[in-house]
Amino acid sequence: MARKNRNARSIPPIIKLHNLEKRFSTREIVLEIGVNPANPKQKETRIRRQCSYDRLLSRCVITQKQRDCLDRFAILCEQSVGKTKNIYVTISDLFHNKQRYGGNFEPTFSQSRAFKKIFEIKNMLGVFNSDIIVMLSIGNMDCQEIGKRLNIEKNKLYGNINSACIRLEEIMESDIGKIYSSPI
Repeated sequence: MARKNRNARSIPPIIKLHNLEKRFSTREIVLEIGVNPANPKQKETRIRRQCSYDRLLSRCVITQKQRDCLDRFAILCEQSVGKTKNIYVTISDLFHNKQRYGGNFEPTFSQSRAFKKIFEIKNMLGVFNSDIIVMLSIGNMDCQEIGKRLNIEKNKLYGNINSACIRLEEIMESDIGKIYSSPI
């Protein structure tokens, strides 16, 4: 009689249906049960990409408010991208590479406001904290990668990540930060 391995994760049928077994087994994607918007009484299963800050939340390194602030920062960065599809692009790149991004490219009003907000947040965070926040939210790097890039030990890294997220939360929750959470 064969004995079942209790440590093996069973793969749900929705994952098999979309051929995502490998990504599910490496915990790159997760299942989430939510409410169906068309019928609020009915629940549905969704597949969602696992973010690095979701893992930090599950380990209790950061709080739910800090996780939401990281999410808002990532959305703000995506708003600043516009039609370039490159999150790491800067305003000067957009103006100097007009043929690459379109001949008549000018940033929209919402795009320039998003850039302004990002610059102000980065100035308030400081260089070291903004590097950590960018690696977490935009780069989706885990703690091991961040530790290698910044050359920090693991036990000190969690404290640095926590302090950067606390500072981001303070900025987002301050009077200035309330402007950033409003839609553009």
